[in-house]
Amino acid sequence: MRLSVVASLTLLAAAAAVAAPLSKQTALKIMHERHEGMEAIGKANKVLRREISAEAPNVAEIRTSANAIAGLAAKSSHWFPQGTGPDVAKTGAKPEIWQKPADFSAKLRDFQAASKALQLAAARGDLATIKSDYAKLGGTCKACHDPYRTDMHH
Repeated sequence: MRLSVVASLTLLAAAAAVAAPLSKQTALKIMHERHEGMEAIGKANKVLRREISAEAPNVAEIRTSANAIAGLAAKSSHWFPQGTGPDVAKTGAKPEIWQKPADFSAKLRDFQAASKALQLAAARGDLATIKSDYAKLGGTCKACHDPYRTDMHH
């Protein structure tokens, strides 16, 4: 019985540590990382769009950009903890991200899966699949941006 109480208290302490609010400094650091990551995804996306629509696409450029997006997508799961919303500082992230966490997480996982698929297609150099997977990636971006992102003008 004593072990159960100790184990229960340990689990409660761990849960409290996870749920502890972020310091403002930590929140701002995460928000900056999120902003820079999203900017980098946008820049890589512009290269992809240019190359995919080019008469003679540069597969090396496509591969580099697809790798960048997939790498950043993998990190994006850590960019939206509770306490990094518009109540902390200026951000394009809407409060709905934290009000509907299951839906937001599902959309984020879709984006991550689509970025990985595009990365694999780019590694193979299959332009038809690259174009198809790029369109799917764009759909995942739109699915998340529409409900969870405001237009920010810097």
